[in-house]
Amino acid sequence: MHSQHNALFTPHRTRRQTGFSLIEVVLAIGIFLVTVLALVGLLGPTLQSVDEVEKTDEVASVVNTVNAFLQNSPEIANADESKFETIFNAVAGDGYATIFVFRKYASANSDDVSLKIGFFGETSATVDNSDITTGSTVLAAGPIYRVVLTPSSVTPDTYLSSTVRDSDTGVYSLQSANIDNYLEGYFAMEVRIYVENASPTFDGAKLPANPGETAEDASLSALNDKQPLFTYNTAIVR
Repeated sequence: MHSQHNALFTPHRTRRQTGFSLIEVVLAIGIFLVTVLALVGLLGPTLQSVDEVEKTDEVASVVNTVNAFLQNSPEIANADESKFETIFNAVAGDGYATIFVFRKYASANSDDVSLKIGFFGETSATVDNSDITTGSTVLAAGPIYRVVLTPSSVTPDTYLSSTVRDSDTGVYSLQSANIDNYLEGYFAMEVRIYVENASPTFDGAKLPANPGETAEDASLSALNDKQPLFTYNTAIVR
């Protein structure tokens, strides 16, 4: 009887309920949010680094393209001139020469894209506005690089009009544009690269205008107010 009594009156153990308490849920959410915020904080510098790497590769590609064009292109030379003479005359004539580099669609209805490079309005290897836009159709595939060539600071002083940069244009100039007066076996040039966006109204002789403003001529003084993407020096030999 004693054992039966114990069996009858022994209380059953209550089952422990499983799950998370409110405090545990709040802590978990807090940890998750802190982790997300930390990742977001890291994302900004990471994206910036990727963007900088892309821009560096982009600039390197343009520099290599320009150098290869100046050194190797047989199309630059005008009739009865050497390539050296044509480039010298182009730069010395107005104090600067402009090259455009961009990727171009073969036609308005084509998906074929190729690299286009040439002087703007000078030499036999040229680029004109119709290569970039025709009416309402933009043929340039991506950004356009305006490459400005001017005499370099490493040019012997005897050929420079001044040993310091011009305060208005920010560049060096030659005393004489006559190639017969230039006796060096090389011609050193400063190369400044600017990046612009193509549009149906693109004009290589003008600089991009801000909304509501009138586009100004792409003169040396106007370019001096713009920040180039990259600047370096190169040279061609006779």
